[in-house]
Amino acid sequence: MPRPIILDCDPGHDDAISLILALSSDALDVLAVTTSAGNQTPDKTLNNALRVLTLLGRHDIPVAGGALKPLARELIIADNVHGESGLDGPELPEPGFAPVTQSAIELMAEKVRACEQKVTLVPSGPLALWPADQHRAVSLSLS
Repeated sequence: MPRPIILDCDPGHDDAISLILALSSDALDVLAVTTSAGNQTPDKTLNNALRVLTLLGRHDIPVAGGALKPLARELIIADNVHGESGLDGPELPEPGFAPVTQSAIELMAEKVRACEQKVTLVPSGPLALWPADQHRAVSLSLS
C-alpha cells in the first residue's frame, strides 16, 4: 500500500525534481502539494508547482499556497541559482489548472482528516509554515 504524503515545498529546480520523483514512485501517494516562498517569491513557487504538475498531467493533485516569507527574517530568494522564474532553463507549460482556494494549512488538515492512514508531511522548503500554525498542527495530531 503506498504511503500517503503531502509535499510542502518552494519549487525551484530541486523541488521540481522532488515532485517528479515522488509522483513516479509506486511507494508514494501524493495527496497534495503546498508551497511557500524560498527559492523564489510565493507567487512564483506556487506557479512552478502548478507548471510541474501540468507537465506531468497531474491536475488531480490539489495545490495550495502557504507562507509568504520566512518567520524570522526578510525573504531572500535564490534567483542567482534558480533564475527569474525559479525554474529557468527547462521549457515548462503554463499551469493547466488553478490552485485551491484554501490555505496550505487548511488543505493539509483536510487531507489528513480524510485519510485512513497516517499521512507523512514532507517539507523541503524553508519550513516557515510550520511554527506559525503549530497549534493547529498539534490539534490535528499530525505525526
